[in-house]
Amino acid sequence: MNTNSLTRIIISCLIGAASCSSAMAQKLASGAVAIDNLKTHVEGNKVDVAFSLNLNNLKLKAEQQLVFTPMLAADGDTTALTPIIINGRAKQIRMERSGELAAMANEAQQPLVIQRKNGTEQSVSYSQTITRKRPFETEHLSLLTAQDLCGCGDKENLDNLPIGTIDNIGAWMPAIAFVKPAAEARKQRAEKGEAYLSFRVNKTDIVADLFDNARELAKITKTIDLVRNDKNVQITGINIHGFASPDGPYANNERLARERAAALKSYVAQLYPIEAKLFSSNSTPEDWNGFRQKVQKSQLANKDEIIKISNSTLAPDDKDKRIRQLYPQEYAVILNDIYPRLRHSDYTVSYTVRPFSVEEAKQILKTRPQQLSLQEMYLVAQTMEAGSAEFNEVFDIAVRMFPDDPIANLNAACADLQRRDIASAEKHLQKAGNSAEALNARGTLAVLKKDYSLARQLFAEAAAAGSADAKANAERIANTK
Repeated sequence: MNTNSLTRIIISCLIGAASCSSAMAQKLASGAVAIDNLKTHVEGNKVDVAFSLNLNNLKLKAEQQLVFTPMLAADGDTTALTPIIINGRAKQIRMERSGELAAMANEAQQPLVIQRKNGTEQSVSYSQTITRKRPFETEHLSLLTAQDLCGCGDKENLDNLPIGTIDNIGAWMPAIAFVKPAAEARKQRAEKGEAYLSFRVNKTDIVADLFDNARELAKITKTIDLVRNDKNVQITGINIHGFASPDGPYANNERLARERAAALKSYVAQLYPIEAKLFSSNSTPEDWNGFRQKVQKSQLANKDEIIKISNSTLAPDDKDKRIRQLYPQEYAVILNDIYPRLRHSDYTVSYTVRPFSVEEAKQILKTRPQQLSLQEMYLVAQTMEAGSAEFNEVFDIAVRMFPDDPIANLNAACADLQRRDIASAEKHLQKAGNSAEALNARGTLAVLKKDYSLARQLFAEAAAAGSADAKANAERIANTK
């Protein structure tokens, strides 16, 4: 809650006059009403207002009436709060006898009516909560009072005086900075995939019409064609990496993985008029990494123990033997369902991409975003309205293409913060590094989470690292609790 202790706003009061003009009111004023202990708090769509009216210096004639109507000005609208009516003694008695006070009790906004007891110390407590359907968006709300100094209800001549400013910290968005990535000297990219070719027992030659081989071979050629037919790129290498499963002797698996990868490389190479030196092959005799991943995802009993054996220092053949001996039921499933999926050929088509102009990059972003550099994406975003859906989408695409890049994650987090997506910003900031801009963004996240102590700490660190935004942000919340 923001408190302006003993804030005293002097409200001129009319003594013994019937005119409501502003000039006359100021001229005839001879007393004062003070507002003490103004306390305000705004949270979302709700504002709390409380203060005390100090009437010690106010002298009213018996027939006088003063009316003060506090008003909240926010988001271009002004809302009138409960009026405060201060009566002289005779005026109070007349309102009671006429039934006017009883009628006020039934009004939607029942006024606070006080009889002034001249010559005594008198204080009136006032509090009200204003609630509306949508959150308050103005960073600073204004509290005013309209004063009817003669009680005649002439709204055209009411004096409006400021009471205070309400700090709506929840509507504040700290200053954050998107970072321009460095240019990528050479845009190197790759298309990857897995093919599951069938071979005759202990053979290494490619049989195109064996089982599903035609379909698996088509996956490889389709990837190569996709790259080869793109005028914006140049192929720099095509690699085949062969894997065998752990069943059977390790020495034989090593031979099969190596020779089958080489055979597939040669088969693919003869399909294309591409320099032979661009083709390469290598192999992994037994795919124990793939084994562990598949076992972990399976429903096998004792899978933790099986994975432990696979991670042990036992020789490969001894690992397979130990699993078969200790867990025969699970091994039967492994033999039928897991080992066959470990006999695969991974293929990688490496290539370089030419640079793009901003206009070209706009089109490539829609079709082949992986061909763009982070800087090219950033420059595309600069042509769009900051904070717009299309602007945010560029940074979402960038972090999907470069999921571990600190600048991609920082910029995505900044877009998240601007739309107050706390969960997404938190995820991206975990990979955003520790630059001054990243520390400032983490401070902004802390503000949105209402952890102002942490925000001040992070802003201070970011300011020390050179962020002017962070310095201004720290000053803004220096006294926020």
